[in-house]
Amino acid sequence: MEKENSNFIQYTKHYKAISFNVNYCFRNNDLRELYFTVQTLESLAGNKSVGDFMYGKIDKDFKLGIGIKEFQITMSKELHERMGLLYDEIKNEYVQFINTHL
Repeated sequence: MEKENSNFIQYTKHYKAISFNVNYCFRNNDLRELYFTVQTLESLAGNKSVGDFMYGKIDKDFKLGIGIKEFQITMSKELHERMGLLYDEIKNEYVQFINTHL
């Protein structure tokens, strides 16, 4: 569901298979970049939101820029694999986003 906020439009996607919730947003009339924030589904359990785990943007060249909420995180093999799958989901979302808004 899209939400319009001044110059930005926002929407959310839930990726249950990899346990991430992603909030996307883009500028009206500017399809060059798609911004996002990411929460783990574990952090949303019990309606206790601890904030965003990661944030960033992807551009028309599929260059993904990210920031992580805390400078140091505990990386497990499972989290590493999930983040790789998340990159694929964000890239696919950008392709769908461009195709929908052109």
